[in-house]
Amino acid sequence: MTSTTCLKALCLAGRIILENGGETYRAEDTVLRMACALGLKDPNVFAVPSGLFISFTDETGEHRASVRRVHLSGTHLSRVNRVNEISRSLTTGHMKPENLLDALREAGQLDENRGGWYAPLMAFFTSAPFAVMFGGGPLEVLLGGLCGALTQLIPRILPARDHSAVMGGTLLSSVFCAFIPLVFRAVTGLCATEVVIAASIMPLVPGLSMTNAVQDILRGDMVSGVAHCARAIMIAAMVAGGALLGTHLASSLGLMAQSVMGPSGLALWLQAIIAFVSSYLAGAGFGALLFAPRKAINWGGFLGAVGCTIYWLCLQLGISETAGMFLGALTAAIGAQIAARRFKMIATVFVTIAILPMVPGLGLYRAMSALAQGDLSSGGAIAAHTMALILMIALGIALGSTLSGITHRKGKV
Repeated sequence: MTSTTCLKALCLAGRIILENGGETYRAEDTVLRMACALGLKDPNVFAVPSGLFISFTDETGEHRASVRRVHLSGTHLSRVNRVNEISRSLTTGHMKPENLLDALREAGQLDENRGGWYAPLMAFFTSAPFAVMFGGGPLEVLLGGLCGALTQLIPRILPARDHSAVMGGTLLSSVFCAFIPLVFRAVTGLCATEVVIAASIMPLVPGLSMTNAVQDILRGDMVSGVAHCARAIMIAAMVAGGALLGTHLASSLGLMAQSVMGPSGLALWLQAIIAFVSSYLAGAGFGALLFAPRKAINWGGFLGAVGCTIYWLCLQLGISETAGMFLGALTAAIGAQIAARRFKMIATVFVTIAILPMVPGLGLYRAMSALAQGDLSSGGAIAAHTMALILMIALGIALGSTLSGITHRKGKV
């Protein structure tokens, strides 16, 4: 391969990872390994969420460099994982360098032909189990799933495709997710609105950005970690703000007829089974929505179900909710790291799918609902508690990744 072709292949590999939701450290590590496998001298790679910088010395001793602007085009974890597999094959000698560029082009177009129905359908099957987790019945499951599907339909009908349109689509989607159930309740007198709204906004939760922020910060990449964290906060603010606007709109029209689900009268063993199954389906739905590999969808959903069940058991045993959330997230994170090594996939795929069902979407909506009704004290308290739970999830991911890394290094000694 010529140095020009090598540079083109390295830029394409890094761009695919960054554009499809991969961490910046993974883009750097993958491109650097590929450069070494290609025999390039003095390779250097620096990535941030919006840019990629690559340099090396070619066979003539000339310094070659490239700078690429990167735009997040969506989340497609199978593409990120495929580039990781290509890098591994090239490093181990199972792939010839002359086949590298074609393989990367195929990876960049993976699942490109899936119809526009796919994401809304997967969002339906993501939101519906959350309605069960939040205590809803058949009506809440159906309505929550339909409103969840809207979160993927609305961004697709917006004319622009830049980053501001993505944020605008998130805001508009969450407005409809709050407004439609409130109108339905006011007209029919049916459904627990807080369950429907909380379940329907779950596909908008920035779980991948949160996971990437933790993973990058753990590896000392503070710039990228803070950037991912800021993106997660901005998306969460859009979701919460949209739900708040939708609630205010319904209130101004005299349609503020909210209702909540009462405590479940089911036996504890049956509640445990429902919690496990619904969290598995919610995690698997998230995995499909993020275009994760099939094995990762199944195992990530299972690990998420285990984490959610541990959290539920802690609540039943009288353990504090924050401690239960931490233990559940820690278990899921450790299991995700083990699964990643077992199946030779990137850990982010498993971690993201396993953690997302634990995100306290119901608490987020309750905080916004209280603020919408002018109850600043109650809304602030609920919001603070919800943020504490999210912090426990981040700490669980961080500690689980650290412990798994220490164990893995000791095993190699």
